[in-house]
Amino acid sequence: MQSLQPQPRHISPPANAVTLLGYPASCGQQQIVGSILNPNCKRIVISAMTRYGKTRFAAIGLLLLIANTPIELNPVPKRIIIIAPRVEQTKILRNYISQHIAANQTLSALLDEPGGTASNRIKKETSKRFLTFKNGWEILTLTAHAGKNEQDPASNLMGWGGDIIVLDEACLIRQDVYTSRISRMLGDNPEHSKLIILANPWSKSNFVWEAWQNPAYKQIQIGWQQALAEGRTAQTYLDEQRSILSPYEWKVLYESEFADESEDTLIRYEWIQQAVQRGKDQSLQFTAQPRNIHGLDVAEHGVDKSILTDASTDGVHYIVHRQTWIRQTETMACANQTAAMVPKTEVLNVDDIGVGAGVRSRLAELGYKAVSVRVSSAPTVDVDRYLNLKSQKYWHLRTLFEQGNISIPDIAELKSQLSKMSYKFTAAGKIQIIDPAGKSPDYADSLMLTLQPAGYHGFAFANKKYGS
Repeated sequence: MQSLQPQPRHISPPANAVTLLGYPASCGQQQIVGSILNPNCKRIVISAMTRYGKTRFAAIGLLLLIANTPIELNPVPKRIIIIAPRVEQTKILRNYISQHIAANQTLSALLDEPGGTASNRIKKETSKRFLTFKNGWEILTLTAHAGKNEQDPASNLMGWGGDIIVLDEACLIRQDVYTSRISRMLGDNPEHSKLIILANPWSKSNFVWEAWQNPAYKQIQIGWQQALAEGRTAQTYLDEQRSILSPYEWKVLYESEFADESEDTLIRYEWIQQAVQRGKDQSLQFTAQPRNIHGLDVAEHGVDKSILTDASTDGVHYIVHRQTWIRQTETMACANQTAAMVPKTEVLNVDDIGVGAGVRSRLAELGYKAVSVRVSSAPTVDVDRYLNLKSQKYWHLRTLFEQGNISIPDIAELKSQLSKMSYKFTAAGKIQIIDPAGKSPDYADSLMLTLQPAGYHGFAFANKKYGS
């Protein structure tokens, strides 16, 4: 790994830091707040290194705007709408707002709901998704993908308009949701409305990239170099993160740049993030009776891991519950540990090449529905399209991610390996899967092995061979 160039590290806030609502603000954080307070700055897109504080200081900017508005006899209502892809993501910015209101007497006094003790009133009011203030300001939090209808997941946004629209984790908001719902919210007061986009730049295929290229927007980009110079991070931490992240993740999360995924990327990181989020909010729904299914990738070498994947599927959708490292390396011990974790009545797909063949044989002897999967064998469908069964199954996995039909746990190794898988076309025009250089992608392979043939709804095959 090429070490980052060392730069001065500030243990305390830099000399030019100022305190805003009790927090020392660095130059970049002051820039975020200043752009929000500037009435001439109507369109803003902000990309900053992860954990830099862009969301907190966006909250501080909004609250300073509210606090600096005088109370009038008949105040003109003004509304701030905060939107994020999922409920949990909307809570991040709202919770920062709540914390700062509770800690600031001026903001607490502006809350428009009397009654009860001050602390109880503040706690009760700031937990709501709709806050009102005595000087006419309102704060409303909405979710971009709350609807159950996949064709119109943002039906809950209908009818709302605002003076300031704040989009958090904006790269994860669907393009059609922004175009058909969110952009129209600015129409109530088009000459004075403000749009604030907060994003990790995961993809160029959305409205955030368009805003980044638009000269009408103020673009604020804060990468790791500036964060390090401002004392917001440490060189040792950056070196550690760079060693464990893929180049794609590093470029997005620490350089704060829109990454160009190569054309041969098998599964886009944006799809992976969305699948993780579906797992967190449990939004993926089955359309038929699901069954449990398992996949076991058996390690061949000392540095590799034997990984067991547990999932449920209705034949179309997959909910991945967990992945477990089977630490036993000997054939019998590995089979026995796996047997202790998988019910005999449930299908277990096992990599039946090399060491895996012995593990599968032992599981079959114990009465388990151990299905042999030989990924080097010929594909079972579209033989002119896929080089082998591995290509067929990984392309099926790609389709599940692309179509939003899979949810996965938030496992760093799984995400990293999936994002590094690639493909190419052979001279005969067949799809060939390319593993990342170096270590075997055991977490990704285990997930791939879990998949049934596309559209498969049957589970009555024990001790059979798939792809043999």
